[in-house]
This record gives sequence, structure tokens and C-alpha cells, in this order.
Amino acid sequence: MASYTRLGSYLLANELTADPSGKIHRGLTLMGSGFERHLLIRTFSDELMDAGLGSKLADAQRVAGLLAGTRGFGVNYQIETGKSAHVSCDYVPGRSLAQMLQKTREEQIPLGVDHALSVLQGMAQSLIQLHGKGIHHGTLSPHSIWVSFEGGTQILDAPFGALLLPLLPKAHALETALAPYRPIGAATALQQDLFALGAVLFELLTLEKLPVGEAIPDALAKATLKAAQEEIRLPAEIQALLARLLMFAQPFSDVSSFNQDLERVLYDGEYSPTTFNMAFFMHTLFREENDLDTQAMKGDQGADFTPFLPSDAGTRSLLENSDGSSRVKYLVMGGAALAVLFSGLLYSNHLNSKKNQDLQAKIAELQQMNAMNDGKLMDLTKQEDAQKVLQDQLSRKATEGKTPEERAKAKKDLEEAKKKSDDLARQREEALKKKQELSTMTQTIAQAAPAPAPKPEAKVETPKPEPPRQAAQAPPQIAVPPPVAAPAPQPQAAAPTPAPTPAPAATATDVVETPVAITKKVAPAPPRLANKNFLPPGLREGDIKVALKVFVDAQGRPLKVVITRGVDGPFGYNDSAQNAALASAYAPATKNGKPTTGWMNMEYNFGRAR
Repeated sequence: MASYTRLGSYLLANELTADPSGKIHRGLTLMGSGFERHLLIRTFSDELMDAGLGSKLADAQRVAGLLAGTRGFGVNYQIETGKSAHVSCDYVPGRSLAQMLQKTREEQIPLGVDHALSVLQGMAQSLIQLHGKGIHHGTLSPHSIWVSFEGGTQILDAPFGALLLPLLPKAHALETALAPYRPIGAATALQQDLFALGAVLFELLTLEKLPVGEAIPDALAKATLKAAQEEIRLPAEIQALLARLLMFAQPFSDVSSFNQDLERVLYDGEYSPTTFNMAFFMHTLFREENDLDTQAMKGDQGADFTPFLPSDAGTRSLLENSDGSSRVKYLVMGGAALAVLFSGLLYSNHLNSKKNQDLQAKIAELQQMNAMNDGKLMDLTKQEDAQKVLQDQLSRKATEGKTPEERAKAKKDLEEAKKKSDDLARQREEALKKKQELSTMTQTIAQAAPAPAPKPEAKVETPKPEPPRQAAQAPPQIAVPPPVAAPAPQPQAAAPTPAPTPAPAATATDVVETPVAITKKVAPAPPRLANKNFLPPGLREGDIKVALKVFVDAQGRPLKVVITRGVDGPFGYNDSAQNAALASAYAPATKNGKPTTGWMNMEYNFGRAR
């Protein structure tokens, strides 16, 4: 059973990571004596508290307000100052980038260049937005970055990062830990943050910390892709970007010039960073931790937190009274309270049944909205791809046009195309944000769902034939099952084997897994606008196939589709295959008879181009 510690308005549960700044915990809030919601809670080291951070954190609330609603940072920051100062935000399952790098070294799992660029992309977008709001970080490091199990990145310490700078002379452990991520010599606020970004990218590619000062150029020239377990030099475009980030070539003077170079590396090179690939890497690296976190969070939902509620000193003194008659009196009062509690539990079971029906209807509605939002995302992605192709054509016309009029028209059309791309990107960001909100709402509602009615009935039937003394203990037993039994599929999967008691012990050591299975495969619709004359030459005479993998959750729902081999360009084959995979039906993978998440490989054949 998890142990909890009171911290201000919250309870601290599992410690997720410790670093020179302090610790990050999984925390929770209560509603009465029961669980309400999970949070990520950052506590600070004694060194920082002694340096005076507790009195400075009030300034972080202003920064948190400026970041509200902005992607790439924590959501719903709450900051409490004082002796036990801490910062909380909405819970995101994941681990710090420092933990990811450490475990990659220990497990010797290749960290590909596309994974490194995926992290770079998320960090860079957050920094661009940060400086767009006039905010400087100043102490960015792998400990600042939170990588979710779904592949996204967030700068968690953005509200208070700059507050740590003046405290470093008094916080020697943190100052030493941040040395590889801070430039030596004069640098603007933007260049300081970009230097830290370059140092993190260097570590992602080589699994080595950046050396300090004059040793950087030599280290950069000799660097190889050790993280990917390849002894080849860094790609030229990445090496050039690192040289500018680390201020040994022309440093970036503004966000715009940095963004232009970044886009060339991310989108014009041979590596294509995707959140899907990063999610797969994180699930591979932290599979055990993810499972343990999920189990612990389910345990939180069923725990009784009465001992952590504020106690009444007067009541406590009465219970400590040694007078015999008073003790009898209080025992009688306690029995009456138990009777009232038992009646309340029976009524609560009735309410839970109706609440469960309402919640299931709400979940179905949210899933439908999510499916519509996914369709919109696919359409926006397709439009963005088409716009990119159009911009490339217009860009060539603008420089290679035969007449000045033709070049001028191409430039004007290019500006319009860029505005259209910006509008599409904005719409996609809104759709992604909505997807995250819908996912969070669905998860919250599913976690809050009470146990189904049959569960308490099964518990009530067993004590009936037992003596009255056992029956008198029934009320506290009935109070436990409803919260614990929230996930319905698990008891059903274990139902066939309750009779033989030795069976669970036998299966505890032998792990039996079954893969995801497809129960209904939907055929893809060939794209209407596909024209074989525009297809790559190798596909015009051959079969057009799209290979992909589908991530299926424990309820058999397809959540993600990753194209592993498809048809590049705005032809629609990849989208059609992706839509068909999401519309298909699946049976989830199992582990020891219990449903769990898993991936499934699929391939769609569109036949020959016509």
C-alpha cells in the first residue's frame, strides 16, 4: 500500500525523480476523505530553501499566469511559498529527460537521431513561445524537461527557472550540475537558453555531457552518434546548428533566425521526428515504471484518506479519557455512527449505479467528439503537406521565373501560401489541444466511475451463512470494494479461476502474454484525387502498399497509428490506411489474463495505380 505525506494542500505519494533542485512527486488532492485528482508536485532542496527561494516563489505566479493555456509547459500551476514551498501542475505520466538519458545509458537501448530531434523540436517550440512572451528561463537542463509516456515534452520549471539564477552562488550543488548547460562569457538571455538547448542536444546524440569552455569545438568536431550506437560523425546540418547554438559559429541574434535554421534541420534532412516514435521509445524504456505508476494511481482512487483529514483536538482529548463510563459511552456512540455509516453506504451504492450510467454515457459522447477531432487532425495534416509542396514550387518560381512579373506573382502567391500554412498550423495546434483535453476528461471520468452494482452484491452474499459475529463485520467490508473495483474488465478476466486457490500463486511467476488481435478489419477507401502520373516512378507499375502499426489500449480501442512504410507526398494513401486502421475493431493484448496495451502491425494493399 502506498505511503502518503501531507504537504500543504496536497498529499505526496510516489517520488518520481530526484535532482539537484529537489524532487518531483506524484501528488493528489482530496474530496472529503476520498481521492479527487492527481498532480505533479515539485519540492525543493534544503540548499535552495536556505538560499531564500521560499520568499521568491511568489514572483513565479506571474510567469505561470502568462503561460496559462500555452502548449509545452505544465497546466494549472499552483505555487505555495513558505518553509515548505512547492509548485504543482496537472499530472502527466512520464519521466524527466535526465532519467530518460540515464536509463538509455544503463539499458544500452539505441536512442535514434529522430528521437533526439523529437525532443529538440518540443523544447525549441517551448523556448520560442517563452521568449515570445518576454520570459527568460536561464537554468534549462535535462532536469527541466518532462517527457511524457506519449512522447510529448514540457518545460516543467518555466515559472521559476529564472528565480534560481541569483541563488546559484549559495547553491553550489545546483551550480555544479548546471555548468555544462551554461555559457562562459557574455551572452544575451536568448543565447543563454539556446546554449542550454544545444548542450542538451549534444547529450541526446552522444550520451555524453558537453565539456566546458574551450574544449567544446574539439568535442563537437569529434562527436559521433553514440546514442544511436553508431560510430559515425554527426550529420553536417546538425553539427552546423550545434555550432551556432553553442556560440562557436555565428550565434543566433533573434528567435526568427533560430527558427529558420531549426526548420531546415527538422524538415529538410533525412530524419523525421515524430511524437509516435518517441512514444514507442518511452513505452519500451519505461514499461515497468509505467505499469507500476498505473497500479499505484488505481490504488490512490480506492484508498481511505480519513487519517489525513484535519482532526478535532477536543474529540481527541475525549477519546484519550481514561474514565471507564466515558469509554462505554463513546463505544455506544461509535456503534451508532457505524450504523449510520452502513445505511449511508447502502444508499451510496444505489447512487453509484445511476452515476455509473451517466458517466458511461458521457464517456461515449467524449469518444465520439475525439473521433471527429481526429478526423479533423488528419485533414489538416493532409492540407499542410499539400501546402508544403505548393510552397516549394512557388519558391522555385520566385527565384527561377523567366520574367520579373512571373517572379513577383510567385512571391505574392508564396506569401499567401505561408499565411495559409500558419492558419493551418494554428488550427492543428487547437485540435491537438482539444484532443489532449478530451483525453484528460475521458480518463478523469473513467477513473471516477463507481463500481458496478453486482460487485457489492457478491460481497454481501458470502457472509450470510457465517455466525452473527462475522455478519457484524460486514459493513466495513462493503465500504472497500466500490472504489477498488473501478476497472470492470480485470475482475471479469480473473473470474474463471477463483475456486482453486493455488492458481494465482502459480501464475504469479509465469507471465503469459497474448498480442493484440484484429476482430474486424475495415478496408481502406482509395483516394479519389490520386493520379498515377504524379506518383513516384517506382510505384506507378507496382502494387501500392501502406504498412503501419496500431497502438491499442486495454479496452481494445485504437489510439495511435504510426506509418512505418507508406507513400510519401500529398496523395492520400497514408491517410486512407490510417483512417481504416482507426475504424477497425481489435481485441486487446493480455498479460496473465488481464487486458493491457499493445501494438499491432498491419498492411493495406491498394492494388496497382490506375
